[in-house]
Amino acid sequence: MQISIERIKRLYLLLALLYYLGFVNFINQLISSNHQGDEFAQNVAGSGLKQVVGIVLLAMGLYLIARLPIKQIWQGIKHNALWILLVAYFALSVSWSPVPAISFRRVIAFVTLLVVAYCLVELFEPVSLLKLVARTIAVAAALGLLYFIISPENASIRQSDIRANAFLGIMADKNTGARLYAYALLIMWGLKLYQRKWDIAACLVLLVCILLAQSATAVVMTTAGIGVITLLRLLRSPRPQHNLNRILLFCLLLAGGSLLISYFYEDLLALLGRDPTLTNRVIIWQLMDTYVAQHQWLGYGFGAFWASDAVDGFVDSWGYIGNAHSGYYEALLNGGMVCLIIVCLLFIKTLADLVKRYISRPDGHFYAVLIPIILLQVVVNYVAFIIINHNCYDMFIFALVSFMGCYPAAQYQLQPRPHVGHFNRALQLTCGQPHE
Repeated sequence: MQISIERIKRLYLLLALLYYLGFVNFINQLISSNHQGDEFAQNVAGSGLKQVVGIVLLAMGLYLIARLPIKQIWQGIKHNALWILLVAYFALSVSWSPVPAISFRRVIAFVTLLVVAYCLVELFEPVSLLKLVARTIAVAAALGLLYFIISPENASIRQSDIRANAFLGIMADKNTGARLYAYALLIMWGLKLYQRKWDIAACLVLLVCILLAQSATAVVMTTAGIGVITLLRLLRSPRPQHNLNRILLFCLLLAGGSLLISYFYEDLLALLGRDPTLTNRVIIWQLMDTYVAQHQWLGYGFGAFWASDAVDGFVDSWGYIGNAHSGYYEALLNGGMVCLIIVCLLFIKTLADLVKRYISRPDGHFYAVLIPIILLQVVVNYVAFIIINHNCYDMFIFALVSFMGCYPAAQYQLQPRPHVGHFNRALQLTCGQPHE
């Protein structure tokens, strides 16, 4: 029996979403729940199940890319030079890493994420792909609520601190899961997926999960993101010159809002129930400054710092925390100032690509959904390790949006949403036909 290329593409899509939206990680948690050990050792060893699935995704992705027209492949290389530079730099960092085997494995994992995101954007219609991503996240949220009802002790945090009883669902971390639910809500709002009963139910489930997770970051992301998406859609005009003028006005409003937030920073933190140290993040960053200064320009090698002996002093005084709780600090630890500069350039290029298409393309309303997501990630990366984190769902979303912004082919056609009878049917039909 022969399997058609269309079936392979859809199988790849399914496996990618299961892997990068939390389902495989949940299965891994269930399998390894009886084998809890030292957190440092677990971080170094990684997950066997995830490694196997990752290798399958990488192999299938490379096969699908190899089937693309040569011209399309060269266009992809041209428009994603910064991503290629970042991967090449991480690969080079293996040579000075104190734990080269671990750095090599994590470079492969990072490459896999980029290959998967690139394949999905190249093979599937982007609007439909985003719809499917949002609805798949909603399914993960619904499963999490069901798990919370069945086994509340495993689906919530059981600690005596401020995180006590916070909702986890099928996610390993409450803030990571809550941010993922926030992305889904923003996509559904921006693409107007709130006009049918199953989509309304999905939005309510996502909102409930965000509130149960007690994540101030996700609450701010949701409210600010919906506001910015609404504003960009209202400002959008069929005339590119008007759009340019209005995007400049938006930038002024954004700058003014940023100044107000910085002025009332401590008051806003108090309103959100957060302390000025951002739950000890500021203290952690101050301790990290010493380690950053020791390898200021090149860092410790990709993924090496928290798996090497270099972290021993920090662990002795603070305990093992796995990351610096800031993507910018992690960029410095992983690749020094060189890595931080490339990451900042990636943010700038992605935003520039999205804004350019928002201004000039007839389907500019689609980019009004993507621009706020990247703007929010610029801020969130300050208080969470999301960018260049191959284990983070945020990074998968960032890669998808980045590739959508630089994809040169004018094939983003807004298609009418299929009329479906129930939620599962919607998941099956949302993702349109793959591009040949």
